[in-house]
Amino acid sequence: MLIKKDLLDVAEEKYRPMLKEVSIPDFTKCVAQFSGLHISKVSDEVIKTYLLTWAKNKYRFYQLLGNKLKIDNKVQYKDENKDVETEMRTLEKDFPAYALWLEGFKYVESNKINIRDVEWTIRNTVDNIFPGCRLDSCSVTHFFKSYLNASDELVTKIGRIWENEMVEGNYTISIDPVDMMLASENPYNWQSCYRLAVDNDCSHADGCMAAVLDDSSLITYVWNREGKFSLYNTYEFKSVRYYRMREWISISPNQTAIHFNAIYPGKRYSEDFEKTLRNICENLVNKNAIWQKNDGWDTNCNREQPYGYGEFDSYRIYKIKDTKDEVWEVYNKQILCPCGCGDYLAGSDWDEDDYDGYEYNGEGFIAENFYEKEEQGEWCEYCDDYCQNSEDCDNCPHWNRAHPVCELDDDYECENADEAEDDDKFDPYEDNIVHCGGHCEECPFYAQHHKNKE
Repeated sequence: MLIKKDLLDVAEEKYRPMLKEVSIPDFTKCVAQFSGLHISKVSDEVIKTYLLTWAKNKYRFYQLLGNKLKIDNKVQYKDENKDVETEMRTLEKDFPAYALWLEGFKYVESNKINIRDVEWTIRNTVDNIFPGCRLDSCSVTHFFKSYLNASDELVTKIGRIWENEMVEGNYTISIDPVDMMLASENPYNWQSCYRLAVDNDCSHADGCMAAVLDDSSLITYVWNREGKFSLYNTYEFKSVRYYRMREWISISPNQTAIHFNAIYPGKRYSEDFEKTLRNICENLVNKNAIWQKNDGWDTNCNREQPYGYGEFDSYRIYKIKDTKDEVWEVYNKQILCPCGCGDYLAGSDWDEDDYDGYEYNGEGFIAENFYEKEEQGEWCEYCDDYCQNSEDCDNCPHWNRAHPVCELDDDYECENADEAEDDDKFDPYEDNIVHCGGHCEECPFYAQHHKNKE
């Protein structure tokens, strides 16, 4: 694993303070998971290149954040979209002795129990050890207090799950590469296509690394708990902030405009809450300016490389009033393959119609897991898809099945091909000829043929 001294020795003097704050072990764990490589196979030279590129391109934000990798801001919000399953699993971590009971009630929609929402294992257990208890006539809090003798602290926290209470947390703006790589990793029940899981051919986790390397992206997130974290039961982290939600932002080169990506998880958040978060970012960039929503295409933001996915445009941009228009590109640095082969990653989000592009097989973000797309060909009405062999249908089972002919006369289309296929008298994978058999008993052409022979 890369030693910090070896990194600092080759870094420019002005970048060394920010590089000292990076946890190289944690970042390397993220890269190992991201790439699908064993951590010993991740190239130290590539990790060094990543971090030197990150430092150079994020240096203006390091200064903006007061020579820090992240800053925290206290926030409150009304959680009107509370996810009971997520909240129960959060309590499981704080009250592990009750974890299995909490798990059994994770689908209950209100404190008043609907027996159909309780896990069947819990229902059976209650019948066996609490024969006098009728779950459908009591509340979750009553059950935990009266039957499980749970503490007042746990009972109170369970009761608050169904209250639209104010949640106190921290809103963090960060350029920490570990924070950015873990953008969609959390102990709660939400996820996105930026998660680092493999095998997953729908992953766009290269967007995390692209955000680390480019010169405009930051990550913001809301959290109120932190602690140990296991990344897919493979890599352990001593202390990670548990994101209740996160939002990527991109700040324009002249720092007159900010692109705000969608908040994840994709619940409904009030306009006031989103404005509160937005104001924190705007005030960080320029607290004396008047910010307004962008109203045209002259100020715009898009991806340069096909990493991540396409959520960048003009309508999610806020800009300083009466400033010049800016057009900038995120993900504007290619990602060097983590294995050290020297190749660059092709990108997971090529346009579906771009058959000069690549496909990702989901087995880890390394160069060899990307394949060139095949040419699309012409639309074929028989296979109901694009076909590269539309001019050569002789051996096509789709064409054969649509043109079955009788072995007695290849000008006569067989009307009983489906039955013949069941009788092993028609194999569309070989040709389109239907051989005579039991399926021909009601066929007038077959009857006429044999009558003529007589």
